[in-house]
Amino acid sequence: MIVCIGNALVDALQETEDEIIDELDLNKSRMTLVDEERSNFLLRNMGNPTYAAGGSAANTAFWISQLGGKAGFIGKVSKDKLGEQFKSSLINTNLTDYTVYGEEDIQTGLCVIFITPDGERTMNTFLGAGEFLSRNEINRNSILDAEIVYLEGYLWDKPESKEAFKRASELNTETNGKNAITLSDVFCVERHRESFIEFINQSIDYVFCNEDELKALTELDSTKEAIKYFKDNFYNVEQLICTLGSKGSIVVSDEEELLYKAEETKVIDKTGAGDFFAAGYLYGVQQKLSINDAAEIANKSAAHVISEIGVRPKKEFN
Repeated sequence: MIVCIGNALVDALQETEDEIIDELDLNKSRMTLVDEERSNFLLRNMGNPTYAAGGSAANTAFWISQLGGKAGFIGKVSKDKLGEQFKSSLINTNLTDYTVYGEEDIQTGLCVIFITPDGERTMNTFLGAGEFLSRNEINRNSILDAEIVYLEGYLWDKPESKEAFKRASELNTETNGKNAITLSDVFCVERHRESFIEFINQSIDYVFCNEDELKALTELDSTKEAIKYFKDNFYNVEQLICTLGSKGSIVVSDEEELLYKAEETKVIDKTGAGDFFAAGYLYGVQQKLSINDAAEIANKSAAHVISEIGVRPKKEFN
């Protein structure tokens, strides 16, 4: 099983024009953490949003299960309408639900996503109960079933959830499982660069990122230089899997650097592109496929999700 750990969020998605991004003073194409008041303000300015269970790691777990893999999700919700909606979504998509309920009076996390005509998504996230996932809430039995534990970088923002990550990776290492992390966002990397570097060196086998996140981690302006730096300084990482936007993706290991072209598709909404890419690749690893085959599934998965609105595609996957 691949156990994904991250923020349990419900997504509210709305197509909009670029002028609205400016009017609402949003940070276009990025993820911005907001408080509950700001989240509700933005939600009121959406009009008629579409709701879906989301969160980066949950999206990855969902797509692994849709590809035919075995996956579970660990996160934290409240006993509110959003929390029940989130948990129902996990069960209805054949995921193993390890989500825990918080005792605090904090609503389930909500991500307000504005999608502009260029397909870019501007995310405004109130983490809610999800950011308080603690070390004690990582169930040993759930990790014992894991071949891979996949960790969402966004959850690194709170000391409690950082400790939860460490416990999960430690438990998984004890049983010879592999640990993977997604760097999640440039701003996330910039907030936590030093602790990310330490954690990756100590505990991580697979690193997923895009080239901007990789450059932020290494503090280098060139993707080529950033890859070389990564290879020279992250000795314990088996594979670096880096997406390059329309240029495709690259998989870096000790032996080689393999470049793969992106799948051609009409871009409608880039929400979940990285999450589905990681899911496709992890599914390939779980099925013991070659790097070439895993990368092909990853690129096709990313192209599939960005061809329609939201992160629960309705079209058939080929």
